[in-house]
Amino acid sequence: MGCFDNIISYKGGCTSVSGLLLDQLVTLKEIESYTESTGSELIDEKIDFAITNVKNEVNSHFQKYYIPRTILDDRRAGFIQEDKTENAAEAKMKGLELELCSQDSYFELYVSAIETYLNYTGNFNVLVIDTMTGQTLDTIAVASVAGQVVTTYVGKSYKAEMRKRRIGFVYDATSIPNYKTSLIGEGCTACNKNKYSLSGIVNGRTIKYDIGSTPVLANISSAADTAGLSVRFNVTCDNESWICNYRNLLALPILYRTAELIMDYALFNSDRLNSQAVKKSQVEARQMKYHEDYVKALDVVLKNMVVPTDNYCFECLRSAKYVTTLP
Repeated sequence: MGCFDNIISYKGGCTSVSGLLLDQLVTLKEIESYTESTGSELIDEKIDFAITNVKNEVNSHFQKYYIPRTILDDRRAGFIQEDKTENAAEAKMKGLELELCSQDSYFELYVSAIETYLNYTGNFNVLVIDTMTGQTLDTIAVASVAGQVVTTYVGKSYKAEMRKRRIGFVYDATSIPNYKTSLIGEGCTACNKNKYSLSGIVNGRTIKYDIGSTPVLANISSAADTAGLSVRFNVTCDNESWICNYRNLLALPILYRTAELIMDYALFNSDRLNSQAVKKSQVEARQMKYHEDYVKALDVVLKNMVVPTDNYCFECLRSAKYVTTLP
């Protein structure tokens, strides 16, 4: 569920998270007079478009504060050993853990692919675990061919909004022999409490725990290697989560923008309205009024939004100083 889902609504629709209803500006009955489809369909369409408009406006306004680096990290955790050492199957959940260490910004861990290097042919599940809570975030079916490296493309993202985040990638190794894969490549030596610094943002470690136990810190121990798993990932800035912090403040601009968009629709897409000159002028006046209200409401919010300064995703732009040099 997105953070702006049901931010505003209408009578008869879903519960409004902000408490704001479109009926305060335009009613469902009126909207139904402008369209051949159901009024609720048109409302949902315009709310979605209004949300997109508002987010784009916020991004555009604060663009000068965004550090222009799309991908902060592009890495792999899990490297093949050249000697092809086989590990026997073991009744454990085994794999690796990635930790987003910084608590000063809004990051998103994107997993592009999982590779397997096992002495096993077939499909099995890799669990994606939040190892701080023990929650299973995803179950990913991956493929394996004995003695070969097989890539399964994933395309999953995991957010870390100004907090540490630990994400584990594990599988049931009870009946699956694997080939030894080290967490890091050659030349990497920075280690602290069995965690290796994969970058300035991400730490990694090899993990295992008993099948059936809750995968949290107390139950997880370090493993000798990643048990044939390799994860390809990157880290990006998650500006949308920062914007989500202000969703209640942005509800009013979204409301006005939605009403404006519905008036636009009535003016340019409704044959019923074109034959009613008086009503058309009224709709035009309301469209202009809702646009003015939208601009004013959004301007108030923009002036009250505080930009983080973390050196990764946002930067502080200091005001210019004028200094008089005495002769």
